[in-house]
Parts: sequence; C-alpha cells; structure tokens
Amino acid sequence: MNGQRDLMGLVSAVVVATALFGCSRSPTTVDEVIERHTKAMGGRAAIEAIQSIEFNLHITDPKFEVDGTYFAARPGKMRIDVNAEGNHVFTEAFDGQKGWQWEGKGTARKLATEKATAALRHGVELPGKLFGLHELKRRGHRIELDRRQRIDGINYYVLRLTLNDGYLTTLYVDPKNWLITRRRDVRPLHVDVDPTPTTIEQRNSDFRTIAGVQFAFASSETDLQSGKVLETAVIRGVKINPPLVSSIFEKL
Repeated sequence: MNGQRDLMGLVSAVVVATALFGCSRSPTTVDEVIERHTKAMGGRAAIEAIQSIEFNLHITDPKFEVDGTYFAARPGKMRIDVNAEGNHVFTEAFDGQKGWQWEGKGTARKLATEKATAALRHGVELPGKLFGLHELKRRGHRIELDRRQRIDGINYYVLRLTLNDGYLTTLYVDPKNWLITRRRDVRPLHVDVDPTPTTIEQRNSDFRTIAGVQFAFASSETDLQSGKVLETAVIRGVKINPPLVSSIFEKL
C-alpha cells in the first residue's frame, strides 16, 4: 500500500510539474502568444460578448482639444462625433462598405476618400475596441510572430498583423501582463488633413476592466522619426452593448 501511495504521489507531482511548466515557459508560436493575450484581456467569451460599444473621449492635438463619442458595432461599423466648446463640429463614419464625413455645416454628407475609408475600417478592425486578437484570423487577416524586440527595457513579443486589404501594422505584447501596449505602422495621422505618411507609434496605458474585458483608457500617437507627440486620447467613459440603431452609421 505504501508503495502504491508513493507511486500515486509521484504521478501527481509529475502532472503538477508538467502543468506549471506549460504555464510558465515562454511561448514559441503565434497561437500561444495570442492565447496568452486573449486570457489577459478577459477571455474569448467576454470579448465576443461585446456586440457594440461607445467610448467618450477627450482628444488633445498640439493645436486643439476636442471631445469625441466613438461608436462601433459588429460586424464592423463605426462612427465618431467630434465636439469643440460644446458644439458638434465634425462626424465621420464607416457603414461597413463606405466611409462618409460631415464637416459641421448643414446636413449634407460627403463620401470619404478611398484612403480615409480604409483608415476608418482599419481602426474598427484592430484589436482593442470590438474584436479580440484571437478573432482576426477568421476575419481574413494574417498574424505572424516576429523576432522579439527590446524597447525601453521590455522584451516584447512582436506580432506582424496584415489586414485583408494588405495594410500592415506591428503589435507589441508586453510579457509582464500580455497586453498590447505598443503598435507601430507607417501611415498619416489624419489622411485627409495631411496625407504624408510617417512611422507612428501608438502607446496604450491605464488598462481597466469593463464588463470583464481590459481596455486602455489612455493612448498617445508619436512620430518615431521626430519624437513629436502627435495626439493623445483619454477615455472618460465606456458603455458596453449600448442599443445602437444601424442608421447612425449611415446618416447624420
């Protein structure tokens, strides 16, 4: 009996050690990194339960400050209304097929340019709003694991994300918390204002749990070539699954 108990104890110790090793070892595949990140974000079920979202934002550029309300809904629509000094001054939206803008006067909308439409679509597809990183492959996008990169003392896991229209961006997963705290790509900040592309780094911070999912409540956009901060945004409120009618993405 003692021998049997010893054998069972040994087997249990091996099982526990194997499980601990599996949890503690460094990921070696893109799927392992995605899975660690997804768990840190709150898990697949919590992320996929978000069908619509509303962010109340305060946006600061070097020349102005505005407030914004950003709406997004599956399967991939968005709208942002911008207010300055209490007045509604701008709206842009993507209805799932095309983008449009309203520039603060009258009721007439104009179609966004092809590049502006693409930028709006990219914004809603990228993880951190509606969709989880784990959902992107089945949405037709490609994710590859690149060589790790050390930035400011953190040895990031680097994911190359290619959206299904060819747009390329790089996501940096912090191994301390498995969250995406940096993103880099070559693009204009606001393509219809200045179409000149530059290498922009977005930094995400102040993560908070809302409805079981982690959201970055602060972000900044920096021109890596000059070191200039191009824009910062702070989330002042989040609503999960607000009842949005589809027409808000189609008309003013």
